[in-house]
Order: sequence, then C-alpha cells, then structure tokens
Amino acid sequence: MRRKKLTRKIKSAPRRTGLAHIRKRRRVGISDARLEQALRVYSRTKDIKAAARSIRVSEGRFKRAALRRVASRSKRRALAIVRRLPRKMPLFTHGKLVAITVSSKSASLIGGYMSAVGQFLKTNDPKFLAEFVGQSVKDTSGKAHAFETDPNVLYRLSFAGTEPFEDIYRIVI
Repeated sequence: MRRKKLTRKIKSAPRRTGLAHIRKRRRVGISDARLEQALRVYSRTKDIKAAARSIRVSEGRFKRAALRRVASRSKRRALAIVRRLPRKMPLFTHGKLVAITVSSKSASLIGGYMSAVGQFLKTNDPKFLAEFVGQSVKDTSGKAHAFETDPNVLYRLSFAGTEPFEDIYRIVI
C-alpha cells in the first residue's frame, strides 16, 4: 500500500529534463529616480520605514540600496546621506560648450573652473584661469575633457548667447 502511494506521487509529478525548468530569480534594483525620492523623504523625516514605504519597498531593501549607492552609515547607526549620484555639468572644452556627466568629485572641480571663467570674464584678469591650464576632467565613461583656458575662445563662447550656469550640479536621474 505504501508503494502504491509513492508511485502515484511520482507519476503525477511532471517530468522535467535538463535545467530548463529552473528559473533564476532576477534581482531588480531600485532606480535612481525612486531612490532619490525615498532619500528626500528620509532627509525630511529621518524615518527609514516612511522612506521605504514611499517607494513601496521593504525597509531592508531600501537600506541596502541606499548604502550601496548614496549613503553611508554614521556612528549612531543612522544613515548619513552623501550624494554620489552622477551630475550633468556644462564645460568649455576644445572651443565649444559641452554638457558632460561626471561624478561628484569632478563636478566640484568643474564648478571651480566655471566660477573662475566667470570671474575672468568680469575682470579680464587671466590669473583666475592659471590654475586650470593643462588640467582635464574625466566623465563617467572615462573620456578626458581638457579645460579651455584660451581667453579669446572663452570670450567667443561667452558671447555666443548660451547661459551654461543654469545647469550646474543638476543630478542625472
């Protein structure tokens, strides 16, 4: 009688050959836009549960995503938000104005360069550009972009009618 039940179970189970029946569970991460939204909620409320609830994920999943991409843990076991998301910034390079996507460290350097360009254009004093001669910055894809320090080219680009400063430190999502 025992043997009969065991045989029925084996017969009723579908026969699978090979590894085709095994499905790998695909882990889908939290997108930058959703993570940014949750981090805004967290920075206002300091409540991890509310931040996770705002994007409809579990508390642990939100913590892992935040620690992996933008946040660091402080001494009191709370999340201290450190923005490391890529930013799209304007830059004068090779005789033209380009918008490149860079990390936060490079964004700070570009911000200093664009500030120096603005001061140079106001005062006509090339000493503001002296520290950027021969320097370059890499974008997120690894391509190097040299800082434009030729005064004639900077004057031409500044009078072209484009206002590049409105996009400074815009976060790419």
